Amino acid sequence: MIELLNVSLKRKSRLLLSGITWTVKDGEHWVLYGKNGAGKTLLLEIICGYLFPTEGEVVRFGKRHGEYDIRELRKSIGYVSNFLKGMFSGREPVVDVVTSGLYASVGLWCEPESADRAAARRLLASIGMGHRENDRFGELSDGEQGKVLILRALINEPRLLLLDEPSKGLDFSAREDLLLALDTLSMRQSTSIVLVTHHTEEITPLFGRIMVLHEGRSLFTGSVADCVEQGVFRRVFDNRVRVVEFEGRYHTVLSNNGCAAENGGG
Repeated sequence: MIELLNVSLKRKSRLLLSGITWTVKDGEHWVLYGKNGAGKTLLLEIICGYLFPTEGEVVRFGKRHGEYDIRELRKSIGYVSNFLKGMFSGREPVVDVVTSGLYASVGLWCEPESADRAAARRLLASIGMGHRENDRFGELSDGEQGKVLILRALINEPRLLLLDEPSKGLDFSAREDLLLALDTLSMRQSTSIVLVTHHTEEITPLFGRIMVLHEGRSLFTGSVADCVEQGVFRRVFDNRVRVVEFEGRYHTVLSNNGCAAENGGG
């Protein structure tokens, strides 16, 4: 579905991404993991065609550069970032925020078809938010706003959904609600998901594959289980951490002056 072939990105004299090769297949759910500044968001923007690599090639849905209109191709990719949240008016009805995904617009600038609003209502109901459809977007909590933006990205039934740290700034309960909503939605749609995070606690059983970025390079690509078993997270943090599994989730523990304290992974 998506192939990155030896992709590098340079700005002025600084190499931000180096030699990234990565394939995301239909039906796969991936975590893109790395510390702040590792290049995770840059990689998503290259996949979406908002940035172009200095070297290498990106093959999207079997088509090479020049074989498609990138604007049309983006309709097959849902992209959710924290930047997008701030673009919506707090007065926008929740159902209209979701519906706007069908028009690739921020807000609705025309009266939508009744079938379009009905599709938005069904999505809201699927994650238990049907009763909030007429509330204003600004009245929602940060976690609820994040879930609404994910629905907005999914209403077009894209083949690929890119989530750039969707739980950033959320408390524990809101984060878990959002991750549960992702699990629910994944059972209803065949969309592949790439979740960007630097918290191992956010790697739910939904995600079987992981790429670990470190200083702009791919440190590991493969199964989550193999990543943990091979101690990749320790290498990211200079052997100062260990990852423990508990009830199907992964927790990063940082050793500091002989004491162990839970850490979110960077």
